[in-house]
Amino acid sequence: MRRRRSSRDPSKVDGLLRGVLPRQAEEKFALPELRKVWAEIVGGALAAKTYADDLDQGVLLVKAESPAAAKMISMRAGSLARELSRRTGLSVTSVKVVPGKASHNPVPRRKEEPYRVVPPKELVERNFEEVKEKFSPERERLARRFASLMALFQKRFPGK
Repeated sequence: MRRRRSSRDPSKVDGLLRGVLPRQAEEKFALPELRKVWAEIVGGALAAKTYADDLDQGVLLVKAESPAAAKMISMRAGSLARELSRRTGLSVTSVKVVPGKASHNPVPRRKEEPYRVVPPKELVERNFEEVKEKFSPERERLARRFASLMALFQKRFPGK
């Protein structure tokens, strides 16, 4: 099925939104794009310790997990503001650093159930028959555990 292309020009919608929305709304809509380029600008190590939290009237609020990360951002604040303005088209005039978490995860993550491999009992018994002669009768329990471990390995890594 073929889609019809719209003859609407996106710049007209952009112009309409700019006329209706307040100036601060443009900054809020641009925050996701700013966060995408944040890691590219500051580098991966520093991006892991910082988070571009908010942009209000040209002032970028950055949360830093450690004093060292806060100091590095503060020292580069002017060049960061210029580079962010250049890359995003926003008017970032300054960078303010505050202590805080370096990630924004509003939805709590569900705990995942651990992945558990359970070998079939037949495989455990077959392995036990193979190894029981190598253990003394007093060590039968150890032989069964070893057979179970072998079966687990065979189940988890078939063909090895």
